[in-house]
Amino acid sequence: MQIYLETECALFTYDENSYSIIITWKTPPLSVEFRDNVKTLLSVMEHFKTGKVVSDITNFGILHPDDQEWATSEWFKEAIKVGYSHQAIILPNDAYLQWVIEETGRPVMNTVTTAYFNNLEAAIKWIKQS
Repeated sequence: MQIYLETECALFTYDENSYSIIITWKTPPLSVEFRDNVKTLLSVMEHFKTGKVVSDITNFGILHPDDQEWATSEWFKEAIKVGYSHQAIILPNDAYLQWVIEETGRPVMNTVTTAYFNNLEAAIKWIKQS
C-alpha cells in the first residue's frame, strides 16, 4: 500500500493490488474536517483513476445531519462524476453506530455498490473482486 496523504483525522492510501483507495478515519472529524477530507477523496480518486473506496470508519463517530445532507446532495454528485462506483465500509463494533451508518448510506446504495465489513482484509478482498 502506498500512503498518499495524511491529515489530522484521516489517512489516504492506495492499494495497487485491489486498485482501491483506503481512507482511514483516525478520529471523529469536525464538520469542516469531514468536508475537506471527502473533497480530498475526490482528488485522490481522480489521481489514481479509480472509483473503488474502502472507508475505515471504526473511529469516525456519528456524522452531523447537516453534513449527511451535504454529502448526499452535493458531494455524492461530484463523486459519481469522477467515477465513484464501489465502497467497502469497515464498521465500528457498536451495534447502534452500525445501524446509523447503514441507514445514512441507504440513499447512495442504488448508485454505488456497497458492502459492510468488520476488518480491512475482508473489505479489500471484496473490493478487489468487485
